[in-house]
Amino acid sequence: MPIAAYTSSLARNITRRIFASLPLVLFTTSGVIFINDNVIETSWITGGSMSPTLSPDYETTRKRDLVLWNKWSANTARYEPGDVILFRSPHDPETVAVKRVIGTEGDSITLDPRRRPSRRRDAADLPESRGWDAWAGRVPTVPDGHLWVEGDFWRRSRDSNWYGPISKSLVQGKAVAVVWPLSRFGTRPWEDGYTSKTKVKPGVIEKEEDTAGLVKAIRHG
Repeated sequence: MPIAAYTSSLARNITRRIFASLPLVLFTTSGVIFINDNVIETSWITGGSMSPTLSPDYETTRKRDLVLWNKWSANTARYEPGDVILFRSPHDPETVAVKRVIGTEGDSITLDPRRRPSRRRDAADLPESRGWDAWAGRVPTVPDGHLWVEGDFWRRSRDSNWYGPISKSLVQGKAVAVVWPLSRFGTRPWEDGYTSKTKVKPGVIEKEEDTAGLVKAIRHG
């Protein structure tokens, strides 16, 4: 067989195989995307706001924990204090944050004074300080459909102490277990007895229009 004819035949065979496998590739890709968006996902914990619970050595070695998240019905699931969640930041929707649930619907929150934001080098106020002052001055009640969230490391966390309760509609998933490094595989370190200094008084869910208004005022300056 002439080389030109052989090359043409080979090209046709390769093309047929590519088109024959295309539906399987598309189906597999769609399935992976669906599972990642709606069922489970893994993500690296970057930063120190959840230290020492997650990525405890990040500030010194940049080593990170890889966490598995349950994303099924994330917006409607029942959350309890102590749960660790993945959510879209209400201050910057392009940013995904990881925090611990401290208060749920109806709970009254008394802020921990240590968490008032300030610069580390000279303790000067930050823009977030205004939000903290507003919340600290009124003992906020978490509205229906919202959660009060905080980072475990109070010196490095931008959380509800600044932007107030977050809507459950922002929640992307609930932590299932650490999957990397191998020495922490399958562990759930957020269940190891952490206690927040933020005081939470359980209460009955109330519709609070003034709380919602304060949230908007703080977020929009």
